[in-house]
Amino acid sequence: MSEVEEHGVWDIRGIYRSVTKSKLTRFELARVIGARALQLALGAPPLVDVNSLPVRDPVYIAVVELLNSQLPMSIQRPVEGGGYELIPINKLITPETRRYLSSILESWDISSRV
Repeated sequence: MSEVEEHGVWDIRGIYRSVTKSKLTRFELARVIGARALQLALGAPPLVDVNSLPVRDPVYIAVVELLNSQLPMSIQRPVEGGGYELIPINKLITPETRRYLSSILESWDISSRV
């Protein structure tokens, strides 16, 4: 019998855990980018060379830092038994997430944000 199926009934929590365990959820992605953009807006030094970027927006810089795997952040996720585990963001970024973030950067139009 499959790990996912218990007593003939699909274990929805098990399916969700196996899918989200290895990648960032959309909520975690938004939280990480937003938190880093806020840090940059409040004066934190950027971890990438800003002079080489076409846009100096904190959100844009945060996405570039995330794509370059330069953010020293971790995601805290609950584990069975009541504890938590810290997972580095770099381990959770999938090629699918990279393509999504790259497409956002390519379509960034600064004039629409002003």
